[in-house]
Amino acid sequence: MKNNQGDGLMAYISRQDCGKAAACALASNDYHSAILNINGAEAMTISKFIEIGNEATGNNVSYQEITDEQNYAIFDAMGVPRTTDGKFKKNSEAPFSSDGMVTFGQAIREGKMSLKTNNFEKLTGDQPLTVKYMFEHSDDFQIGARHSQDK
Repeated sequence: MKNNQGDGLMAYISRQDCGKAAACALASNDYHSAILNINGAEAMTISKFIEIGNEATGNNVSYQEITDEQNYAIFDAMGVPRTTDGKFKKNSEAPFSSDGMVTFGQAIREGKMSLKTNNFEKLTGDQPLTVKYMFEHSDDFQIGARHSQDK
C-alpha cells in the first residue's frame, strides 16, 4: 500500500461509530453547540494499522510512504477527480476526490490528527470499535467497489 501518511498518528474510527456519536449528540441537550473530537480506541501509524489488518485477515500488505504528488498521480491514474466538481468514474475504487484524500494524509503526517480523546465514550457511554474488530468484520465496513489485488 502506498500513501502519504508517513509515521503520523491517527485514532481511526468507524463510520458507524461516527453516526452513533452524532445521534447521541443530537439527542442530548448538553452537546448542541459543542465541538468534539470523536476518534477511535487507539492512535496509531498507518504501518500499525496495516499490521493489525494483516494479522486479522492473513494478508501480507506492506506500506510504502510516498510524496503528496506521487499520491495524486496514483489517484489520477485511477480516474479519481481531484475535486468534488470532477467527474467520478462508475464503481470507482475510491469514490472520493483526491484533494480530500491527499490532504487528509498530509494532515496525519504533520501530526494534526494525533489527538486521542475519550469524547466518544463520554458521549455514547460505549467504547469505539477497534481497528482489529473492523478488519475482522470487514464486509460491514467497505465503501466503494473493491478491486485491489494486494494480499
